[in-house]
Amino acid sequence: MSDVASSQAGDIKVPRMVVMGVGGSGVQAVAAMSRVNPALSAVVVDTDTKMLEACPMKECIHIGAIVTNGLSAGGDVELGRQSVEKNSSGIRKQLREVDLLVVVVGLGGGTGSGAVPVITRLAREAGALVLCMASMPFKFEGRKISNIAEDALKRIRTHADAIVRIPNERLLERADADLLAEQAFARSHQVMCDAVFSLGRMLPQTGVCGLDFACIHTMLRNCDGFCHFASAEAEGSGRAASVAAGLAKHQLLNKGKLLASSAGMVVGITGGADLRLSEIETVMDAVQENLRPDAWVNFGVVTDPSFEGRLAVFVLVAEQWREALVDDANRQMVLFGKRSEQGELPLETAGKGRFTNLDPTIHDNQDLDVPTYIRRAIKLPR
Repeated sequence: MSDVASSQAGDIKVPRMVVMGVGGSGVQAVAAMSRVNPALSAVVVDTDTKMLEACPMKECIHIGAIVTNGLSAGGDVELGRQSVEKNSSGIRKQLREVDLLVVVVGLGGGTGSGAVPVITRLAREAGALVLCMASMPFKFEGRKISNIAEDALKRIRTHADAIVRIPNERLLERADADLLAEQAFARSHQVMCDAVFSLGRMLPQTGVCGLDFACIHTMLRNCDGFCHFASAEAEGSGRAASVAAGLAKHQLLNKGKLLASSAGMVVGITGGADLRLSEIETVMDAVQENLRPDAWVNFGVVTDPSFEGRLAVFVLVAEQWREALVDDANRQMVLFGKRSEQGELPLETAGKGRFTNLDPTIHDNQDLDVPTYIRRAIKLPR
C-alpha cells in the first residue's frame, strides 16, 4: 500500500452507535445489555440516584439534582423535562461524534416521558440519526399512564427519525396468565436487547452481503415516524423454515400482517460458516411473500463463528414510506473522512416569502428568515 493510500485509510471514520437508557425502565434495559456485552457503547440517564447507584455501568448521567433532590420525577412529566433541560450540557457531551443514537425508554413515567423529547431534540441538533425504542404501558396501569405515554410519543416524533413502539400488552399471550411479574415486565427489555444487539452485530461488519449505516439512514429518513422490530432464532436442519414461521406469527408484527402491509423493510440475517444460500432464500421469500410490489427492501447477511448451527433474523418494518419533509443534506452519514461542515439548505425551493429580496437576518451563522423547522430539520407531526 502506498503512503498516500495509508494516509487515506487512516482518515476513514467508522460510524458510531450509542445506546442511551432514560428513566427507570430504560436504565434497567441498557444495564442488562451492558452485562451481556460490556463493549457496548452505552450511557444511562435518570433523576433517581438510587437507580444510578445500583447500575453497574460507568457512563451514568444524573439529571435534575436541584429539581428532584436525587429522587425520581414521581410521575411528573414536567419535572422530567426540567431536569434534563438544566443538565443538557452533559447530554450534549455524550452526543459528540455520534452517528446513530438509540434511545431506550419505558413511557408513562415522569423522567422518561419528560426527558426523552428533549434528548431527541439535542441529538438531532448534534446531527445524529435518532432511533427511539419505547415500551408502552400495560392496560392495567390505567388510562392516565397510557395518555402520558401517547402524549410523549407525539413529542418524541417531532425530533426522532423513527420510533419503534413496543406495546407490553401485545407481548403477552393468554397462556401467560401464570407468568411472574418480573418476567412480564422484562419481555420488552428483551425485545430492546435483541434490536440493539442485532444492529450492533450487523452494522460494523462487512458481511457476506453488507448492511451498512447508509441503509439504516435511508430507512429512518423515509419511514415517516414509526417502525416495528421483530426477531427470531432457530437451530438445526429446519432452522430457516422455523425462523420464517416465527416471524410470520410474531406478536410485534401483528401475526405477520405488518409484513404484508409494510412500505419499507430492513432484514438482517446472521448465521455461522454453515449458512447456506437456500436458507437465505427461504427467509427472504417468506418475508416478501405478500409484500406490496412497491415496497423498499434491503437486507444484509453476516457470518459469525458463534452462530455455528444457528440462524438469527431480524426485521425493521416501516408503517409508511414518504419522502423526507425537509432536506436533510446536512445530516447525511459520513463514512469516509471527517464530518463535513453543514451544507447550505436549498432556500430557493423552500422560499422566503416577503423576505426574498431583502438582506438576510443572520445570527450565529443561521438565516433567521428561514422557518425554524427547515433550519433545524424538524419533522412536523402529520
